[in-house]
Amino acid sequence: MTNIKKNENGMILVTLIVLMTAFAIIGLALTSYTTTQYSQTRNNLFAANALQVAEAGIEQSLDQINQNEAFAGYTTEQTFFNNSNQGRGVFTTVVSPTADSNAKVITSTAKVFRTATAIKPVSTKKVKVTIVGTNSQGYSVQAGPGGLTLGGAASINNSDVYINGKLTLTGAARIGTLVQPVNVNVANAACPTGNNPGPTYAQVCGTANPISLDWSTFIYGTVCATGQTNKGPAIPFGNILTGLGGQGLKNGCVAPPLSQTPYDKPAQVSAVSTTGAGNSNTYVCNSWPFNRTWPANLKLTGNVNVGGACILVIKGDTYITGDLVLDGAAVVIVDNSVGTRRPNILVDGKITVTGAASILSNLSGTGVNFISMKASAACNPNCTALSGNELKTSQGVETVSVAGGVNLAGMSFNAQWGKLTIGGAGSVGTAQGQTIDMSGAGSIIFGTVLSSGSRSWSVTSYQQL
Repeated sequence: MTNIKKNENGMILVTLIVLMTAFAIIGLALTSYTTTQYSQTRNNLFAANALQVAEAGIEQSLDQINQNEAFAGYTTEQTFFNNSNQGRGVFTTVVSPTADSNAKVITSTAKVFRTATAIKPVSTKKVKVTIVGTNSQGYSVQAGPGGLTLGGAASINNSDVYINGKLTLTGAARIGTLVQPVNVNVANAACPTGNNPGPTYAQVCGTANPISLDWSTFIYGTVCATGQTNKGPAIPFGNILTGLGGQGLKNGCVAPPLSQTPYDKPAQVSAVSTTGAGNSNTYVCNSWPFNRTWPANLKLTGNVNVGGACILVIKGDTYITGDLVLDGAAVVIVDNSVGTRRPNILVDGKITVTGAASILSNLSGTGVNFISMKASAACNPNCTALSGNELKTSQGVETVSVAGGVNLAGMSFNAQWGKLTIGGAGSVGTAQGQTIDMSGAGSIIFGTVLSSGSRSWSVTSYQQL
């Protein structure tokens, strides 16, 4: 019995040793697992921080671009954080131009180090975004020194107006309404007068009252017109009224001349990737089927006529070296692939939209910018600036004509150096020209705005590299 008990005591010792060994192994395994998990968590944290640093580089570069469009990026490392908890995080960025002058690419590279003095980064992340510039809030109607003329039953609703020259209202013309007053600015910069005003044209006139009003014409809103003292002949309050919320005529107000937004024609021309003839059946509907597509960055030589029952899908910018006519029952559709960036239809000649032609925005509500570069000057059609007699002559030449049932909501029309004529009634996005004539138009509702000279840049695409 004694021997048996001694043997049992030995078994207990062995069992304890085995258990202690097992517990030690389990403890070591748990320690190793915990250490691995902690290390992995720390690495994930460093990676997440690196991504945030890269995104911070994007944000700070975007802020710089909105202050200075020429900003090319942070070429030297910028410290985003440096502390004992996060380590040290730095970024560099590169701002690259694109074929589209209204878009840029920002690439941000971030590195995170375990300590402030570490040389090798523990995590590196790179982010690339595309940004586009959108015009800041401005005016839906902007006329140059040739001024704005409204006659018949023409009226402008839902739109602020800026006129460098003079404003003439006849017949039953009206700007704004009692319940929806608008802002009207008239700079009175249309002198010297005459057909040959000389090289100083256009400058602010010393004469008063650049706004001419008939008895039955009215302006509702806030009016700032350089030298305007006459409120019009209507009794007893005149023809410039406050409406609900406007200020009426602001005495002594000076509206400085507003430069017309220039268009970068060379940039669009240099981006051309496809060239074809303007009368080619590939691009216009000379025969059935009546469906055509214009790819992005297209150049069409000669005159282009899209008419009949043609259905045309536009996928990007188009440059036309001749005239453009949209008539008949033609339908122009902005493709959904363009997103929110408005395609530019740049025309060296005259733009005519007439008949029952219609232009439709895409699902993002994106319309088309129509720009005519035609000018009555030796530099035609590549003028970058006009003044003096050339500007005076060119502003009287009709280069854009929109007639018929102008239900063209969201579409912008720009007679860069000439006269824009709008007839009929309906909706138009914006109107810009050296001279704007709406004397034969009905009620026009303008739905968007022109640039006031600066752009606001925002991110449209994001990619982790």
